[in-house]
Amino acid sequence: MRLRSSLVTLVVATVVPLVLFAALVTVFLVRYERDNFIQAMVDRDRAFMSAVDAELKGNVTSLRALAAARSLAAGDLRMFHEDAAAVLRTQPDWLNVVLTTPDGHQVMNALASRGRTLRTTPVQPDSLARAAGTRAPVVGNVAPPGALVKREGIPVRVPIVRDGATVYVVTAIVDPAVFQRLIESQQLPSGWVSGLVDGNGVFVARVPTRPIGSPASRPYLERVRAASEGFYRGPTVEGIDTFTAFAVSAYSGWSVGLAIPAQVVLGGATRAVWLMAIGVALFLAIAIGIALWLAGRIAGPIEALASAAPALGTGVARVGTHTTVKELQQLAWALDGASHAIRERGELLVRERDALRSADRAKQEFLAMLSHELRNPLAAIANAAYLLKSGGIDREMLTTAQRVIERQTQHMKKLVDELIDLSGIAMGKAKLDLERLDVADLVSRLVEGWRHRLRDHDVRLSSAPVWVNADRRRLEQVVSNLLDNAAKYTPARKAISVRVGAEGGTARIVVEDEGVGIAPADLERVFDLFAQGDQGLSRSGGGIGVGLAVVKRVVEMHGGTVVAESAGPGSGARFTVKLPAVEAPDAERAAA
Repeated sequence: MRLRSSLVTLVVATVVPLVLFAALVTVFLVRYERDNFIQAMVDRDRAFMSAVDAELKGNVTSLRALAAARSLAAGDLRMFHEDAAAVLRTQPDWLNVVLTTPDGHQVMNALASRGRTLRTTPVQPDSLARAAGTRAPVVGNVAPPGALVKREGIPVRVPIVRDGATVYVVTAIVDPAVFQRLIESQQLPSGWVSGLVDGNGVFVARVPTRPIGSPASRPYLERVRAASEGFYRGPTVEGIDTFTAFAVSAYSGWSVGLAIPAQVVLGGATRAVWLMAIGVALFLAIAIGIALWLAGRIAGPIEALASAAPALGTGVARVGTHTTVKELQQLAWALDGASHAIRERGELLVRERDALRSADRAKQEFLAMLSHELRNPLAAIANAAYLLKSGGIDREMLTTAQRVIERQTQHMKKLVDELIDLSGIAMGKAKLDLERLDVADLVSRLVEGWRHRLRDHDVRLSSAPVWVNADRRRLEQVVSNLLDNAAKYTPARKAISVRVGAEGGTARIVVEDEGVGIAPADLERVFDLFAQGDQGLSRSGGGIGVGLAVVKRVVEMHGGTVVAESAGPGSGARFTVKLPAVEAPDAERAAA
Protein backbone atom coordinates (compact mmCIF):
# COMPACT_ATOMS: atom_id res chain seq x y z
CA MET A 1 0.00 0.00 0.00
CA ARG A 2 1.29 3.40 -0.90
CA LEU A 3 1.91 6.09 1.71
CA ARG A 4 -0.96 8.28 0.51
CA SER A 5 -3.52 5.46 0.74
CA SER A 6 -2.31 4.56 4.23
CA LEU A 7 -2.70 8.09 5.51
CA VAL A 8 -6.20 8.52 4.07
CA THR A 9 -7.28 5.20 5.59
CA LEU A 10 -5.92 6.31 8.95
CA VAL A 11 -7.89 9.55 8.86
CA VAL A 12 -11.13 7.78 7.89
CA ALA A 13 -10.64 5.21 10.67
CA THR A 14 -10.50 8.02 13.23
CA VAL A 15 -13.76 9.67 12.15
CA VAL A 16 -16.10 7.72 14.42
CA PRO A 17 -14.00 8.09 17.63
CA LEU A 18 -13.56 11.79 16.89
CA VAL A 19 -17.28 12.35 16.50
CA LEU A 20 -17.99 10.58 19.79
CA PHE A 21 -15.24 12.49 21.47
CA ALA A 22 -16.54 15.79 20.06
CA ALA A 23 -20.00 15.07 21.42
CA LEU A 24 -18.57 14.31 24.86
CA VAL A 25 -16.43 17.43 24.78
CA THR A 26 -19.44 19.50 23.81
CA VAL A 27 -21.36 18.32 26.87
CA PHE A 28 -18.45 19.10 29.14
CA LEU A 29 -17.90 22.50 27.53
CA VAL A 30 -21.54 23.45 27.97
CA ARG A 31 -21.34 22.51 31.63
CA TYR A 32 -18.03 24.25 32.01
CA GLU A 33 -19.41 27.41 30.39
CA ARG A 34 -22.43 27.32 32.65
CA ASP A 35 -20.28 26.87 35.76
CA ASN A 36 -18.00 29.70 34.70
CA PHE A 37 -21.01 31.87 33.99
CA ILE A 38 -22.41 31.17 37.46
CA GLN A 39 -19.06 31.82 39.12
CA ALA A 40 -18.65 35.09 37.22
CA MET A 41 -22.09 36.25 38.40
CA VAL A 42 -21.31 35.32 42.02
CA ASP A 43 -17.92 37.08 41.79
CA ARG A 44 -19.62 40.16 40.39
CA ASP A 45 -22.09 40.13 43.30
CA ARG A 46 -19.18 39.84 45.76
CA ALA A 47 -17.40 42.78 44.15
CA PHE A 48 -20.54 44.94 44.25
CA MET A 49 -21.20 43.95 47.87
CA SER A 50 -17.63 44.93 48.72
CA ALA A 51 -18.26 48.35 47.18
CA VAL A 52 -21.46 48.73 49.24
CA ASP A 53 -19.62 47.70 52.42
CA ALA A 54 -16.83 50.15 51.61
CA GLU A 55 -19.40 52.94 51.26
CA LEU A 56 -21.02 52.02 54.58
CA LYS A 57 -17.64 51.75 56.32
CA GLY A 58 -16.72 55.18 54.99
CA ASN A 59 -19.85 56.58 56.61
CA VAL A 60 -18.92 54.81 59.86
CA THR A 61 -15.45 56.36 59.71
CA SER A 62 -16.90 59.84 59.26
CA LEU A 63 -19.32 59.26 62.16
CA ARG A 64 -16.47 58.14 64.39
CA ALA A 65 -14.59 61.32 63.58
CA LEU A 66 -17.70 63.34 64.50
CA ALA A 67 -18.17 61.32 67.70
CA ALA A 68 -14.62 62.29 68.73
CA ALA A 69 -15.50 66.01 68.67
CA ARG A 70 -14.27 67.95 71.71
CA SER A 71 -17.66 69.56 72.17
CA LEU A 72 -19.32 66.18 72.75
CA ALA A 73 -16.53 65.03 75.07
CA ALA A 74 -17.06 68.21 77.10
CA GLY A 75 -20.85 67.70 77.17
CA ASP A 76 -21.49 70.91 75.22
CA LEU A 77 -24.49 69.79 73.14
CA ARG A 78 -25.05 73.26 71.73
CA MET A 79 -21.57 73.33 70.25
CA PHE A 80 -21.90 69.70 69.15
CA HIS A 81 -25.10 70.66 67.31
CA GLU A 82 -23.09 73.21 65.36
CA ASP A 83 -20.34 70.65 64.68
CA ALA A 84 -22.86 68.09 63.45
CA ALA A 85 -24.57 70.64 61.21
CA ALA A 86 -21.20 71.61 59.75
CA VAL A 87 -20.31 67.95 59.07
CA LEU A 88 -23.75 67.37 57.52
CA ARG A 89 -23.10 70.14 55.03
CA THR A 90 -19.89 68.38 53.91
CA GLN A 91 -21.57 65.00 53.44
CA PRO A 92 -23.85 65.16 50.35
CA ASP A 93 -25.04 61.58 50.92
CA TRP A 94 -26.23 62.25 54.49
CA LEU A 95 -29.81 63.36 55.09
CA ASN A 96 -29.46 64.05 58.82
CA VAL A 97 -27.31 63.50 61.91
CA VAL A 98 -28.97 62.55 65.21
CA LEU A 99 -27.58 62.03 68.72
CA THR A 100 -29.65 59.80 71.02
CA THR A 101 -29.33 58.20 74.39
CA PRO A 102 -29.14 54.38 74.51
CA ASP A 103 -32.90 54.23 75.23
CA GLY A 104 -33.70 56.18 72.05
CA HIS A 105 -34.33 59.71 73.36
CA GLN A 106 -33.02 62.33 70.94
CA VAL A 107 -30.71 64.92 72.51
CA MET A 108 -29.52 66.51 69.26
CA ASN A 109 -30.90 66.69 65.71
CA ALA A 110 -28.77 68.49 63.13
CA LEU A 111 -31.83 69.51 61.10
CA ALA A 112 -33.83 70.72 64.12
CA SER A 113 -33.31 74.20 65.44
CA ARG A 114 -32.19 74.74 69.03
CA GLY A 115 -35.07 74.59 71.49
CA ARG A 116 -37.31 72.52 69.28
CA THR A 117 -38.88 69.49 70.93
CA LEU A 118 -37.22 66.32 69.68
CA ARG A 119 -38.89 62.96 69.30
CA THR A 120 -38.50 60.46 72.11
CA THR A 121 -39.15 57.28 70.13
CA PRO A 122 -36.23 56.10 67.98
CA VAL A 123 -36.34 55.13 64.33
CA GLN A 124 -35.62 51.39 64.07
CA PRO A 125 -35.14 50.74 67.80
CA ASP A 126 -33.67 47.28 67.08
CA SER A 127 -30.59 48.69 65.33
CA LEU A 128 -30.23 51.33 68.08
CA ALA A 129 -30.37 48.62 70.75
CA ARG A 130 -27.77 46.54 68.90
CA ALA A 131 -25.37 49.48 68.62
CA ALA A 132 -25.78 50.33 72.33
CA GLY A 133 -25.51 46.71 73.43
CA THR A 134 -22.60 45.57 71.27
CA ARG A 135 -20.79 48.93 71.52
CA ALA A 136 -19.94 48.50 67.81
CA PRO A 137 -21.12 50.30 64.64
CA VAL A 138 -24.43 49.05 63.22
CA VAL A 139 -25.96 49.50 59.75
CA GLY A 140 -29.76 49.63 59.86
CA ASN A 141 -32.35 48.93 57.20
CA VAL A 142 -34.53 51.23 55.07
CA ALA A 143 -36.33 53.69 57.35
CA PRO A 144 -39.57 55.48 56.33
CA PRO A 145 -39.76 59.27 55.87
CA GLY A 146 -39.99 61.38 59.05
CA ALA A 147 -40.93 64.86 60.14
CA LEU A 148 -37.60 66.40 59.19
CA VAL A 149 -36.35 63.92 56.59
CA LYS A 150 -39.08 63.69 53.96
CA ARG A 151 -37.80 60.52 52.26
CA GLU A 152 -36.50 57.06 53.03
CA GLY A 153 -33.09 56.78 54.62
CA ILE A 154 -30.55 54.28 55.95
CA PRO A 155 -29.55 54.77 59.63
CA VAL A 156 -25.84 54.15 60.27
CA ARG A 157 -25.11 54.16 63.99
CA VAL A 158 -21.88 54.52 66.00
CA PRO A 159 -22.01 54.15 69.83
CA ILE A 160 -20.09 56.51 72.09
CA VAL A 161 -18.60 54.50 74.94
CA ARG A 162 -17.21 55.91 78.17
CA ASP A 163 -15.89 53.84 81.07
CA GLY A 164 -17.12 50.66 79.37
CA ALA A 165 -20.72 51.87 78.98
CA THR A 166 -22.62 53.36 76.03
CA VAL A 167 -23.63 56.95 76.82
CA TYR A 168 -24.78 58.12 73.38
CA VAL A 169 -25.40 56.76 69.90
CA VAL A 170 -24.67 59.07 66.96
CA THR A 171 -26.64 58.23 63.81
CA ALA A 172 -26.27 59.37 60.22
CA ILE A 173 -29.28 58.98 57.93
CA VAL A 174 -27.74 57.97 54.57
CA ASP A 175 -29.53 58.72 51.31
CA PRO A 176 -30.31 55.45 49.41
CA ALA A 177 -29.54 57.34 46.20
CA VAL A 178 -25.83 56.69 46.77
CA PHE A 179 -26.46 52.95 46.42
CA GLN A 180 -28.66 53.53 43.40
CA ARG A 181 -25.73 55.28 41.76
CA LEU A 182 -23.47 52.36 42.65
CA ILE A 183 -25.80 49.83 41.11
CA GLU A 184 -26.29 51.95 37.98
CA SER A 185 -22.50 52.30 37.56
CA GLN A 186 -22.35 48.58 36.73
CA GLN A 187 -23.90 49.42 33.32
CA LEU A 188 -25.73 46.13 33.07
CA PRO A 189 -26.78 44.83 29.64
CA SER A 190 -30.36 45.33 28.63
CA GLY A 191 -32.68 42.82 30.25
CA TRP A 192 -30.42 42.10 33.22
CA VAL A 193 -31.69 42.84 36.73
CA SER A 194 -29.71 43.78 39.84
CA GLY A 195 -31.06 44.74 43.23
CA LEU A 196 -29.67 45.67 46.66
CA VAL A 197 -31.88 44.35 49.47
CA ASP A 198 -31.63 45.24 53.18
CA GLY A 199 -31.96 42.91 56.15
CA ASN A 200 -35.76 43.24 56.16
CA GLY A 201 -36.00 41.99 52.56
CA VAL A 202 -36.91 45.30 50.92
CA PHE A 203 -35.13 47.08 48.09
CA VAL A 204 -32.53 49.74 48.86
CA ALA A 205 -31.70 50.20 45.16
CA ARG A 206 -32.54 48.36 41.96
CA VAL A 207 -32.08 48.30 38.18
CA PRO A 208 -34.69 48.43 36.65
CA THR A 209 -35.87 50.78 39.37
CA ARG A 210 -38.42 49.75 42.01
CA PRO A 211 -39.80 51.88 44.85
CA ILE A 212 -37.41 52.06 47.80
CA GLY A 213 -38.77 49.86 50.57
CA SER A 214 -40.77 47.56 48.26
CA PRO A 215 -40.25 43.85 48.97
CA ALA A 216 -38.04 41.54 46.92
CA SER A 217 -39.41 38.37 45.35
CA ARG A 218 -40.24 35.44 47.59
CA PRO A 219 -37.85 32.94 45.89
CA TYR A 220 -35.00 35.40 46.33
CA LEU A 221 -35.73 35.96 50.02
CA GLU A 222 -35.98 32.23 50.67
CA ARG A 223 -32.57 31.62 49.09
CA VAL A 224 -30.92 34.55 50.89
CA ARG A 225 -32.17 33.32 54.28
CA ALA A 226 -30.81 29.82 53.54
CA ALA A 227 -27.25 30.65 52.37
CA SER A 228 -24.74 33.49 52.30
CA GLU A 229 -24.29 33.17 48.52
CA GLY A 230 -25.58 30.98 45.71
CA PHE A 231 -27.34 30.62 42.38
CA TYR A 232 -30.86 29.58 41.42
CA ARG A 233 -33.42 29.77 38.64
CA GLY A 234 -36.62 31.61 39.44
CA PRO A 235 -38.85 34.60 38.61
CA THR A 236 -38.19 38.22 39.45
CA VAL A 237 -40.84 40.48 41.03
CA GLU A 238 -42.01 41.21 37.46
CA GLY A 239 -42.37 37.47 36.80
CA ILE A 240 -39.42 37.19 34.36
CA ASP A 241 -37.77 33.73 34.23
CA THR A 242 -34.12 34.33 35.19
CA PHE A 243 -30.98 32.73 36.54
CA THR A 244 -30.08 34.68 39.67
CA ALA A 245 -26.82 34.83 41.66
CA PHE A 246 -26.83 36.39 45.12
CA ALA A 247 -24.38 37.29 47.88
CA VAL A 248 -25.01 38.40 51.48
CA SER A 249 -22.76 40.87 53.33
CA ALA A 250 -21.50 39.72 56.69
CA TYR A 251 -20.93 43.37 57.64
CA SER A 252 -24.39 44.86 57.06
CA GLY A 253 -26.63 41.83 56.58
CA TRP A 254 -27.73 43.25 53.22
CA SER A 255 -27.71 41.19 50.03
CA VAL A 256 -27.34 41.80 46.33
CA GLY A 257 -28.85 39.80 43.48
CA LEU A 258 -27.90 39.69 39.81
CA ALA A 259 -30.53 38.11 37.51
CA ILE A 260 -30.02 37.24 33.84
CA PRO A 261 -32.91 36.15 31.61
CA ALA A 262 -32.96 32.38 31.11
CA GLN A 263 -33.01 32.73 27.33
CA VAL A 264 -29.70 34.60 27.44
CA VAL A 265 -28.03 31.87 29.51
CA LEU A 266 -29.43 28.97 27.53
CA GLY A 267 -28.77 30.72 24.22
CA GLY A 268 -25.03 30.57 24.89
CA ALA A 269 -25.14 26.80 25.38
CA THR A 270 -27.06 26.38 22.12
CA ARG A 271 -24.50 28.43 20.24
CA ALA A 272 -21.71 26.37 21.78
CA VAL A 273 -23.29 23.13 20.48
CA TRP A 274 -23.57 24.51 16.96
CA LEU A 275 -20.04 25.84 17.00
CA MET A 276 -18.74 22.48 18.16
CA ALA A 277 -20.59 20.65 15.39
CA ILE A 278 -19.22 23.01 12.77
CA GLY A 279 -15.75 22.71 14.27
CA VAL A 280 -15.81 18.90 14.10
CA ALA A 281 -16.80 18.95 10.44
CA LEU A 282 -14.15 21.51 9.61
CA PHE A 283 -11.52 19.57 11.53
CA LEU A 284 -12.26 16.35 9.60
CA ALA A 285 -12.03 18.14 6.27
CA ILE A 286 -8.72 19.74 7.21
CA ALA A 287 -7.36 16.40 8.51
CA ILE A 288 -8.06 14.63 5.24
CA GLY A 289 -6.43 17.47 3.30
CA ILE A 290 -3.35 17.40 5.54
CA ALA A 291 -3.07 13.61 5.09
CA LEU A 292 -2.93 14.02 1.34
CA TRP A 293 -0.48 16.89 1.64
CA LEU A 294 1.84 15.03 4.03
CA ALA A 295 2.07 12.07 1.69
CA GLY A 296 3.87 14.26 -0.82
CA ARG A 297 5.97 16.04 1.82
CA ILE A 298 7.57 13.07 3.56
CA ALA A 299 9.48 11.62 0.62
CA GLY A 300 11.48 14.82 0.02
CA PRO A 301 12.95 15.13 3.54
CA ILE A 302 13.88 11.44 3.58
CA GLU A 303 15.89 11.89 0.38
CA ALA A 304 17.58 15.00 1.83
CA LEU A 305 18.66 13.07 4.92
CA ALA A 306 20.05 10.26 2.82
CA SER A 307 22.10 12.64 0.66
CA ALA A 308 23.54 14.49 3.70
CA ALA A 309 24.69 11.39 5.56
CA PRO A 310 27.93 10.79 3.56
CA ALA A 311 29.21 14.29 4.46
CA LEU A 312 29.18 13.61 8.21
CA GLY A 313 32.75 12.31 8.16
CA THR A 314 34.04 15.73 7.10
CA GLY A 315 32.59 17.41 10.21
CA VAL A 316 30.96 20.17 8.16
CA ALA A 317 27.66 18.54 7.19
CA ARG A 318 24.56 20.64 7.70
CA VAL A 319 21.35 18.59 7.79
CA GLY A 320 18.05 20.44 7.46
CA THR A 321 14.53 19.36 6.58
CA HIS A 322 11.34 21.28 6.00
CA THR A 323 8.83 18.85 7.49
CA THR A 324 6.38 18.61 10.37
CA VAL A 325 6.91 14.86 10.90
CA LYS A 326 8.40 14.54 14.36
CA GLU A 327 10.42 11.39 13.65
CA LEU A 328 12.03 12.97 10.60
CA GLN A 329 12.83 16.10 12.58
CA GLN A 330 14.45 14.02 15.32
CA LEU A 331 16.52 12.11 12.78
CA ALA A 332 17.62 15.36 11.14
CA TRP A 333 18.55 16.84 14.54
CA ALA A 334 20.50 13.69 15.43
CA LEU A 335 22.49 13.80 12.19
CA ASP A 336 23.05 17.53 12.57
CA GLY A 337 24.17 17.00 16.17
CA ALA A 338 26.64 14.33 15.05
CA SER A 339 28.07 16.73 12.48
CA HIS A 340 28.46 19.46 15.11
CA ALA A 341 30.03 17.01 17.55
CA ILE A 342 32.71 16.07 15.02
CA ARG A 343 33.48 19.71 14.36
CA GLU A 344 33.48 20.61 18.07
CA ARG A 345 35.81 17.71 18.84
CA GLY A 346 38.30 19.10 16.38
CA GLU A 347 37.93 22.62 17.79
CA LEU A 348 38.41 21.25 21.32
CA LEU A 349 41.66 19.59 20.31
CA VAL A 350 42.84 22.90 18.88
CA ARG A 351 41.90 24.76 22.08
CA GLU A 352 43.65 22.18 24.25
CA ARG A 353 46.78 22.47 22.14
CA ASP A 354 46.67 26.28 22.43
CA ALA A 355 46.16 26.02 26.20
CA LEU A 356 49.20 23.73 26.53
CA ARG A 357 51.27 26.13 24.46
CA SER A 358 50.10 29.06 26.59
CA ALA A 359 50.96 27.22 29.81
CA ASP A 360 54.38 26.27 28.45
CA ARG A 361 54.98 29.87 27.37
CA ALA A 362 53.98 31.13 30.84
CA LYS A 363 56.35 28.66 32.45
CA GLN A 364 59.17 29.75 30.15
CA GLU A 365 58.49 33.40 30.97
CA PHE A 366 58.50 32.54 34.67
CA LEU A 367 61.83 30.73 34.38
CA ALA A 368 63.27 33.63 32.43
CA MET A 369 62.09 36.08 35.09
CA LEU A 370 63.44 33.85 37.85
CA SER A 371 66.79 33.68 36.10
CA HIS A 372 66.81 37.45 35.84
CA GLU A 373 65.93 37.83 39.54
CA LEU A 374 68.74 35.43 40.53
CA ARG A 375 71.32 36.87 38.12
CA ASN A 376 71.14 40.40 39.55
CA PRO A 377 72.02 39.46 43.16
CA LEU A 378 74.61 36.94 41.91
CA ALA A 379 76.27 39.67 39.87
CA ALA A 380 76.36 41.96 42.90
CA ILE A 381 77.79 39.16 45.09
CA ALA A 382 80.40 38.34 42.41
CA ASN A 383 81.49 41.98 42.24
CA ALA A 384 81.74 42.21 46.02
CA ALA A 385 83.70 38.95 46.16
CA TYR A 386 86.08 40.27 43.51
CA LEU A 387 86.73 43.39 45.58
CA LEU A 388 87.42 41.27 48.66
CA LYS A 389 89.75 39.02 46.69
CA SER A 390 91.68 41.84 45.05
CA GLY A 391 92.92 43.18 48.39
CA GLY A 392 94.18 46.65 49.03
CA ILE A 393 90.75 48.03 49.85
CA ASP A 394 90.04 50.28 52.77
CA ARG A 395 87.78 49.42 55.64
CA GLU A 396 84.80 51.39 54.27
CA MET A 397 84.89 49.50 50.96
CA LEU A 398 85.25 46.25 52.89
CA THR A 399 82.15 47.06 54.95
CA THR A 400 80.23 48.03 51.82
CA ALA A 401 81.14 44.76 50.07
CA GLN A 402 80.09 42.76 53.11
CA ARG A 403 76.75 44.53 53.24
CA VAL A 404 76.18 43.93 49.52
CA ILE A 405 76.89 40.22 49.95
CA GLU A 406 74.62 40.02 53.00
CA ARG A 407 71.77 41.97 51.37
CA GLN A 408 71.86 40.07 48.08
CA THR A 409 72.15 36.75 49.90
CA GLN A 410 69.03 37.58 51.91
CA HIS A 411 67.26 38.52 48.68
CA MET A 412 68.20 35.21 47.04
CA LYS A 413 67.20 33.32 50.17
CA LYS A 414 63.79 35.00 50.10
CA LEU A 415 63.30 33.98 46.46
CA VAL A 416 64.28 30.40 47.14
CA ASP A 417 62.15 30.28 50.32
CA GLU A 418 59.13 31.50 48.36
CA LEU A 419 59.56 28.78 45.77
CA ILE A 420 60.10 26.05 48.37
CA ASP A 421 57.20 27.33 50.45
CA LEU A 422 54.84 27.42 47.47
CA SER A 423 55.98 23.96 46.38
CA GLY A 424 55.29 22.54 49.83
CA ILE A 425 51.85 24.14 49.98
CA ALA A 426 50.93 22.96 46.49
CA MET A 427 52.03 19.37 47.31
CA GLY A 428 50.05 19.38 50.55
CA LYS A 429 53.12 19.03 52.75
CA ALA A 430 52.63 22.31 54.64
CA LYS A 431 51.21 22.00 58.15
CA LEU A 432 49.36 24.62 60.15
CA ASP A 433 50.16 25.33 63.80
CA LEU A 434 46.79 26.81 64.76
CA GLU A 435 46.25 29.14 67.69
CA ARG A 436 43.64 31.69 68.68
CA LEU A 437 45.00 35.13 67.88
CA ASP A 438 43.82 38.71 67.37
CA VAL A 439 44.17 39.61 63.69
CA ALA A 440 44.12 43.34 64.44
CA ASP A 441 47.10 43.03 66.81
CA LEU A 442 49.06 40.87 64.34
CA VAL A 443 48.44 43.22 61.40
CA SER A 444 49.22 46.32 63.49
CA ARG A 445 52.60 44.88 64.48
CA LEU A 446 53.42 43.94 60.89
CA VAL A 447 52.49 47.37 59.55
CA GLU A 448 54.66 49.05 62.18
CA GLY A 449 57.53 46.77 61.17
CA TRP A 450 56.99 47.66 57.50
CA ARG A 451 56.89 51.42 58.01
CA HIS A 452 60.60 51.82 57.25
CA ARG A 453 60.03 50.21 53.82
CA LEU A 454 56.85 52.21 53.28
CA ARG A 455 58.29 55.55 54.40
CA ASP A 456 57.77 57.02 50.93
CA HIS A 457 54.04 56.13 51.00
CA ASP A 458 51.05 57.47 52.86
CA VAL A 459 50.31 54.43 55.08
CA ARG A 460 46.85 54.35 56.68
CA LEU A 461 45.90 51.70 59.24
CA SER A 462 42.48 51.15 60.81
CA SER A 463 41.70 48.04 62.84
CA ALA A 464 39.20 46.55 65.22
CA PRO A 465 39.82 43.40 67.32
CA VAL A 466 38.74 40.18 65.64
CA TRP A 467 39.93 36.69 66.57
CA VAL A 468 40.67 33.66 64.39
CA ASN A 469 42.18 30.18 64.69
CA ALA A 470 45.25 30.48 62.46
CA ASP A 471 48.93 29.73 62.05
CA ARG A 472 50.61 32.94 63.20
CA ARG A 473 53.63 32.56 60.92
CA ARG A 474 51.50 31.77 57.87
CA LEU A 475 49.12 34.63 58.54
CA GLU A 476 52.08 37.02 58.91
CA GLN A 477 53.32 35.65 55.58
CA VAL A 478 49.96 36.48 53.95
CA VAL A 479 49.91 40.06 55.24
CA SER A 480 53.60 40.62 54.45
CA ASN A 481 53.15 39.41 50.87
CA LEU A 482 50.18 41.73 50.39
CA LEU A 483 52.13 44.68 51.84
CA ASP A 484 55.13 43.80 49.69
CA ASN A 485 52.89 43.62 46.63
CA ALA A 486 51.40 47.05 47.43
CA ALA A 487 54.83 48.58 48.09
CA LYS A 488 56.25 47.34 44.78
CA TYR A 489 53.45 48.62 42.58
CA THR A 490 52.51 51.88 44.31
CA PRO A 491 54.43 55.06 43.36
CA ALA A 492 55.92 57.23 46.08
CA ARG A 493 53.61 59.62 47.96
CA LYS A 494 50.61 57.48 47.04
CA ALA A 495 48.40 55.94 49.74
CA ILE A 496 48.43 52.36 51.00
CA SER A 497 45.60 51.57 53.40
CA VAL A 498 45.18 48.51 55.61
CA ARG A 499 41.85 47.76 57.30
CA VAL A 500 41.04 44.96 59.75
CA GLY A 501 37.64 44.17 61.25
CA ALA A 502 34.76 41.74 61.59
CA GLU A 503 32.02 41.32 59.01
CA GLY A 504 29.20 38.80 59.27
CA GLY A 505 31.07 36.13 61.23
CA THR A 506 34.34 36.55 59.30
CA ALA A 507 37.61 38.33 59.94
CA ARG A 508 38.29 40.75 57.09
CA ILE A 509 41.75 42.06 56.07
CA VAL A 510 41.82 44.65 53.27
CA VAL A 511 45.04 45.97 51.69
CA GLU A 512 44.29 48.75 49.19
CA ASP A 513 46.72 50.88 47.22
CA GLU A 514 46.71 53.73 44.72
CA GLY A 515 49.14 51.97 42.40
CA VAL A 516 49.14 51.04 38.75
CA GLY A 517 46.08 48.79 39.00
CA ILE A 518 45.25 45.47 37.34
CA ALA A 519 43.77 44.91 33.91
CA PRO A 520 40.28 43.31 34.01
CA ALA A 521 41.51 40.33 31.96
CA ASP A 522 44.15 39.53 34.63
CA LEU A 523 41.91 39.73 37.74
CA GLU A 524 40.78 36.09 37.58
CA ARG A 525 44.33 34.72 37.17
CA VAL A 526 46.25 37.16 39.38
CA PHE A 527 46.74 34.41 42.02
CA ASP A 528 47.80 31.71 39.53
CA LEU A 529 51.36 30.40 39.48
CA PHE A 530 53.26 31.26 36.30
CA ALA A 531 50.35 33.49 35.12
CA GLN A 532 51.57 37.04 34.45
CA GLY A 533 49.77 39.97 32.84
CA ASP A 534 51.43 42.89 31.12
CA GLN A 535 54.39 44.09 33.21
CA GLY A 536 53.87 41.39 35.79
CA LEU A 537 50.17 41.04 36.43
CA SER A 538 49.40 44.37 34.84
CA ARG A 539 51.74 46.05 37.33
CA SER A 540 55.44 46.97 37.48
CA GLY A 541 57.96 45.99 40.10
CA GLY A 542 60.38 43.34 41.24
CA GLY A 543 59.95 39.79 42.49
CA ILE A 544 59.12 36.54 40.76
CA GLY A 545 55.37 36.84 41.15
CA VAL A 546 54.70 33.88 43.48
CA GLY A 547 53.80 35.95 46.54
CA LEU A 548 50.11 36.23 45.62
CA ALA A 549 49.98 32.52 44.76
CA VAL A 550 51.27 31.79 48.29
CA VAL A 551 48.66 34.16 49.72
CA LYS A 552 45.81 32.35 47.97
CA ARG A 553 46.91 28.87 49.00
CA VAL A 554 47.61 29.81 52.63
CA VAL A 555 44.24 31.56 52.98
CA GLU A 556 42.43 28.57 51.48
CA MET A 557 44.29 26.24 53.92
CA HIS A 558 42.68 28.30 56.71
CA GLY A 559 39.22 27.89 55.14
CA GLY A 560 39.11 31.49 53.91
CA THR A 561 39.01 33.37 50.62
CA VAL A 562 41.01 36.13 48.98
CA VAL A 563 39.73 38.40 46.19
CA ALA A 564 41.51 40.95 44.01
CA GLU A 565 39.61 44.00 42.74
CA SER A 566 40.64 46.87 40.46
CA ALA A 567 38.90 49.34 38.18
CA GLY A 568 41.72 48.90 35.64
CA PRO A 569 45.23 50.20 34.92
CA GLY A 570 46.03 53.35 36.87
CA SER A 571 43.14 52.86 39.33
CA GLY A 572 44.92 51.01 42.13
CA ALA A 573 44.00 47.60 43.52
CA ARG A 574 42.30 46.14 46.56
CA PHE A 575 42.98 42.69 48.03
CA THR A 576 40.42 41.36 50.52
CA VAL A 577 41.13 38.36 52.76
CA LYS A 578 38.28 36.73 54.69
CA LEU A 579 38.84 34.12 57.42
CA PRO A 580 36.34 32.38 59.72
CA ALA A 581 36.13 34.39 62.94
CA VAL A 582 35.97 32.86 66.45
CA GLU A 583 34.97 34.21 69.84
CA ALA A 584 37.51 36.23 71.74
CA PRO A 585 39.09 34.52 74.81
CA ASP A 586 38.20 35.57 78.36
CA ALA A 587 39.83 38.56 79.98
CA GLU A 588 42.61 36.58 81.73
CA ARG A 589 43.63 34.75 78.58
CA ALA A 590 43.49 37.94 76.57
CA ALA A 591 45.68 39.69 79.09
CA ALA A 592 48.13 36.78 79.09
